[in-house]
Amino acid sequence: MKLKARGNGDLCSHATERRWHNGHFGNMGHTRLGTLPATRSWNEVIGLISEGATAAKIAEATVNAWRLAFAKVQGDVGFREAIWLMTQLGVAGAHKNPLGYLSSIGLDIEKSESVVEVAMALTGALDQRIDGSGRRSDFGELAEKALISVVTENLQEKIGPRLLSSSQDVNSAVGKLGKVKEFAQLSRSFFQKLTNECLNYFLSKTLPAQVGETRRFATAGQLAQFEKALGTHCWEASEIVEKFSGEWLSKNRHEGGGTIARETAEKFGWFALRKMQLELEARARKDG
Repeated sequence: MKLKARGNGDLCSHATERRWHNGHFGNMGHTRLGTLPATRSWNEVIGLISEGATAAKIAEATVNAWRLAFAKVQGDVGFREAIWLMTQLGVAGAHKNPLGYLSSIGLDIEKSESVVEVAMALTGALDQRIDGSGRRSDFGELAEKALISVVTENLQEKIGPRLLSSSQDVNSAVGKLGKVKEFAQLSRSFFQKLTNECLNYFLSKTLPAQVGETRRFATAGQLAQFEKALGTHCWEASEIVEKFSGEWLSKNRHEGGGTIARETAEKFGWFALRKMQLELEARARKDG
């Protein structure tokens, strides 16, 4: 498989391929954590955990504690590129040859015969854009991880458990993402996973210290139950994104004459993330 950007060189380097096959994305987001600052707001998060607060309250406190960090995402090249590529999958789905359209924008995957090849092409495109900007960040990597994960899961579910697939199978699976409902579900999954990964990013150095007989979580099993509850909380909050994503795609695809500009896609991404933040806060107030 040859992955290239038209006129811009290879999108997927050998290094990218090694990262993919070595499970790089399964560990991303936790390997670059530094010391978390002892700000008043972060101490409040730690206090909520030690006092046994609900996942909803901790989610709210975490978002509040890192509001400035979330605000930086609007200029984060990794997040912006992930959003643009996700919307391009929705645009491609409306074309007779979805993979052909993706090839026309720089993803040379018209003859891809597996979901892995699509995922590697997306990974290469993201890496090239991020590395070319010289502004790689943890948040951008979390956005990359979320996109690759949800696209892989979505396409694999559509193709099914068959051992071998063809380019026609992949083309058909991508084509379904052009439907309003299908894109809305993909978008919801992306923002749920990204939000959950961000919360876990900030909580990962706090939660393990709360496991023990006299602490918030008596056992590792109880900690796992809390993390599961946090994921469920993010999934329920992400319903607000699903409600408007599909219609957004249809409207802007039509107004753009079958395309969606980067600036338009980026505004959508920032709006959706902001809606997630507000929904988490609203749910925490209600549950509290």
